[in-house]
Amino acid sequence: MRNQALIWNTDTSLQVTSLTARLRGFAEIGEQAGSVHVSDLWDGQDPFPILAHQWALAGETLAFEARVRGMHLAFEVEPLLDVNGAVAGVTGRAVEIALAGSSLANAYPHAERAAGLGTWHEDLRTGGVTISEGLANLLGLPYETTQLSLRSFDHPADREHISQTLADAANESSYLCDHRILCQGGRVRAVRERVRTMFDAAGNAIARVGSLLDITDLKEREAELSELALHDPLTRLPNRCALEERLHAAFGRCERNGRRCAIFFIDLDDFKAINDQYGHAYGDRVLVAVADRLTRHVRSSDTVARMGGDEFVVLIDDLFTNEAAADAARKILRSLDEPLRIDDRPIRVRASIGVATYPGAGTTPPALLSAADREMYEVKRNGGNGIKLATAWQAHSSPARTRYETRESA
Repeated sequence: MRNQALIWNTDTSLQVTSLTARLRGFAEIGEQAGSVHVSDLWDGQDPFPILAHQWALAGETLAFEARVRGMHLAFEVEPLLDVNGAVAGVTGRAVEIALAGSSLANAYPHAERAAGLGTWHEDLRTGGVTISEGLANLLGLPYETTQLSLRSFDHPADREHISQTLADAANESSYLCDHRILCQGGRVRAVRERVRTMFDAAGNAIARVGSLLDITDLKEREAELSELALHDPLTRLPNRCALEERLHAAFGRCERNGRRCAIFFIDLDDFKAINDQYGHAYGDRVLVAVADRLTRHVRSSDTVARMGGDEFVVLIDDLFTNEAAADAARKILRSLDEPLRIDDRPIRVRASIGVATYPGAGTTPPALLSAADREMYEVKRNGGNGIKLATAWQAHSSPARTRYETRESA
């Protein structure tokens, strides 16, 4: 079978559903043989080929090397998907690693690098460790390494999380843990670590096999998607979803410390005229500038969010009185007195601000936002450029008490 690929497929129970004639001959399986399990193909000293199939059923794609029946093979194992995208089994391919210098000799290291994968095998009877070239490359170790402590590469900030994972899996034969590692040279990577302990017929642990899969790009993409899900793409401010989460947290703090929080619903009075005169692209730049102005005039512990269009919401936390909320709203309104400068052009914006405090004006995020929104529209109906404070709110009725203030246009 030298230089010829061995190819096979299995179902979800790892029963072989098809295999090439070369593999049948290699595994010494007769044409009349009944059901064949993947272990019948790859039974040998190295348990990793069987373990790789189990991980492939969990959605992993693996490239590794192993010695089976005296041959050094480069494996590629991946999930076999049905027409709906569900895992229906495993598909695999193995090629003998030929003499050094041949193209096949480099097949496995290239496959590992492409997959960002490294594997290792520890013989618990001798203490010897075999690592793949992919793992050596990932960790920055010599390929000839025979002693390995994965824990020495754990990122200090993740050690408590890793220790807890290991403690929870103390009575299990395997574990999975996502964490960061510090490689040789100080390079930080995010990895998915899988380890399984192998036992003999008497139940004695004889080996541990594992893999590290570099998932740095995946984690960065997840962070990007999370950022997009919770932030406005134009201004990078928190969006409504993020604001409601922060409101829930603020309500909890108010309950614990007996203080108040407030939200300011802000709508720009002149934004349509700016869009009509200068265009929407220029209007977007005005919104970014307003977002920056608002952020610079609140505390770092407060939240400025964009609801959409020219509507912003500010969440002010840790207030003792409603008057403190009114003072903060006045400060924000005054912050807009100074013209914005876009392309060296001074742009004046005015705003209508509705103010609602917790717990007086609403006890849920939607109720508090609705109260502030109504107060903001009341300011707009009276000419804008002012604030209106609602200190109590009763369902299906007008505010129990409000105060309306306007500022003269500069």
